[in-house]
Amino acid sequence: MRFFLFVMSLIASEPARADESGYAAFLQEEQVLENKFEDGVMHVNRRMFWMGDLHEWPKATHDYRVSFMVRSSIWLREFLDNDPVLKYQDFVFRRTRDSSFTGARYLASQMELAPDPTLDCKTCFYDATLDPILQVEGYDTYSNGFRSLIFVPKDSEIAHGFKCSLARENSQAGQLDICSVIVVYPYATNIVLNGRRHHPGTVLEYGPKFAAIAKRMLEVIICIDITNDQSIEDYADSPSSGILENNPNLLGCGIDLTS
Repeated sequence: MRFFLFVMSLIASEPARADESGYAAFLQEEQVLENKFEDGVMHVNRRMFWMGDLHEWPKATHDYRVSFMVRSSIWLREFLDNDPVLKYQDFVFRRTRDSSFTGARYLASQMELAPDPTLDCKTCFYDATLDPILQVEGYDTYSNGFRSLIFVPKDSEIAHGFKCSLARENSQAGQLDICSVIVVYPYATNIVLNGRRHHPGTVLEYGPKFAAIAKRMLEVIICIDITNDQSIEDYADSPSSGILENNPNLLGCGIDLTS
């Protein structure tokens, strides 16, 4: 009997050991993959983004290892505060924690219409809605019946989606309390851009801006991606390191993945 109990204890301990081993491997991978900020450059998932000098408040309080605010950069904050599309749109870089959990998978998980496996969760299931005040041209609208909405683009070259919450009762029809957007960065496997805006107006007012917001977020970040820039040593010469001097509106930047 004692031998039987001893064997059973060994069997029971195996899953725990496997879990511990997997978690240890995860922590080891995290040390290699975590974001690093060095000499004005943010290193994320093997890409390099020019941030320049940072404001003191995020340097003192923010942990950059997984995500960081784009407006933590002094020159980018000034630029974005005057950008007609992103003036009121906060957004961050986010590295998906597990290397196998790609940006595309992260987006899919956030836009999930039903949990898998199925959960006992009334607010986790979304159905298509045809309510006219919740429609956005170019997007399918889904509602969970508890004020939460998901907007999925019908046809877009940019992988993205919006998730919003309606304001509480007695508000204007279609009034939004908060909206978040996820944009997959196409030049790395594990980078997404997360945007958020509080009280953006109604669906009819804010919805038509969805596509432009996603496009502009991606456009700006592509313009500060200096991974393939051979003149990186010159980037410390000015706050924006010549980026704005060469492209004052941060438009039309491209990345050559063959170099």
